[in-house]
Amino acid sequence: MDMTQLEAVNIGHRFGQRMVLRDVNLSVTAGECAVLYGANGSGKSTLLSLLATRLRMQQGQCRLDQINLHTDGETARRHLIFVGHHSHLYGHLTPLENLLFFRDLHQCTSGRESLIAAITQAGLAPFIQQPIRWFSAGMKKRLALARILIAKPKLLLLDEPYSALDHEGIRWLNGIIETFQTQGGIIVMASHDPERVAALRHTPWHLNGGVLRPMGSPHPC
Repeated sequence: MDMTQLEAVNIGHRFGQRMVLRDVNLSVTAGECAVLYGANGSGKSTLLSLLATRLRMQQGQCRLDQINLHTDGETARRHLIFVGHHSHLYGHLTPLENLLFFRDLHQCTSGRESLIAAITQAGLAPFIQQPIRWFSAGMKKRLALARILIAKPKLLLLDEPYSALDHEGIRWLNGIIETFQTQGGIIVMASHDPERVAALRHTPWHLNGGVLRPMGSPHPC
């Protein structure tokens, strides 16, 4: 990956009369992982949805390198992956069929063997021919995260990525994140799980009352 920078400036957002984000500024460079902490309703998911272009920008601007994430959303979405609370998988499709659909939709160049390798790395090879409607929440989360392996984005947006994962799944995800950082990718993650995040090299931020502030020095682990 080329050196990349994410720059969000004066981001504000409201739902009706409720101001959720207030003049949020966030700068994350290649190889960095910014972790957003905060109580429920503090605006973490809203900020991630704005960065993922899933919500319309009301105030401020955000760029990924030279790409304006909201005036050029179609281009931006080719360079990012968002994994949130909903897997956005299709229950009647198998793991391989889901990844094939994702690959074609996002115009990825990964071949069929790469998709099978991603499913294997996710620990789902024994279930590769089964419709995922029967999968547990953890298995669906693994498959949703496996898309990272085939898309090779510049920006990875994760909303509570550890939820539903067992210990092995957590180690696997942290390995993906560490490799992604080493390759120069950018990660912005919302989490309620500082113990899991502690294994990562990251910078903690805190959202409170819609205001984002750094929590201190970067964590070197």
